[in-house]
Amino acid sequence: MTNTHSNRCPICSPIMELDHTILHTTKDTLTLQCPNCNYVHKNHIPSPKLINCNVIVSQHEDSLSTTIPLSQDTILQLGDEFIVDTEEAIFVVTITSLESLSSAKRVAKTTAQNVKTIWTRAIDNVYVNVTIHSLGSERHQSRSMKFGVPGDYLFEIGKITTLDNSSFLIEGIHLRQDLQNNPVPKLKNRGEAALAKDIKRIYASEPKYSISYR
Repeated sequence: MTNTHSNRCPICSPIMELDHTILHTTKDTLTLQCPNCNYVHKNHIPSPKLINCNVIVSQHEDSLSTTIPLSQDTILQLGDEFIVDTEEAIFVVTITSLESLSSAKRVAKTTAQNVKTIWTRAIDNVYVNVTIHSLGSERHQSRSMKFGVPGDYLFEIGKITTLDNSSFLIEGIHLRQDLQNNPVPKLKNRGEAALAKDIKRIYASEPKYSISYR
């Protein structure tokens, strides 16, 4: 499909816009060809107005406050992912809450010029809570552990996973509450999987006591 741009032709159509063919693009200029007379001309693209938006980044037990430059017309929505570059580190984050400037309320979607604060959660590196149970000779025992993994690390039910010298067989995955407050899915069938950034807790057993997924 040919890329086009609606624009006036200074030769044959100075009033009505036509769908010109885009011949070349630079940072702030389009080279266009008129579909009627084939006249080639350039069109300047005005740079978008940038504004600094307040961002709160939550990672593990810590929070960081910073600002990021965004075009004032940028649409922000719960669940959007983007990069926040700070002096301390570079984070990949997801939007968890948007505080509106106009209503002082939390909204699901807004523009950069109407947002007071963007609340986010770092998802490039996360901690996953794992409850591991064992069936000892005396009584059922369980312990809770926390593992640091990349956000895109995949956990699959029915597989034995080894992290930090601990091995466990995944039997269930409890996902995080979604941003629309829909019922939280709980994965329990063999082969079902989820990314670490989406997981609230994993339920597992020690491989030597596991019989469900032989």
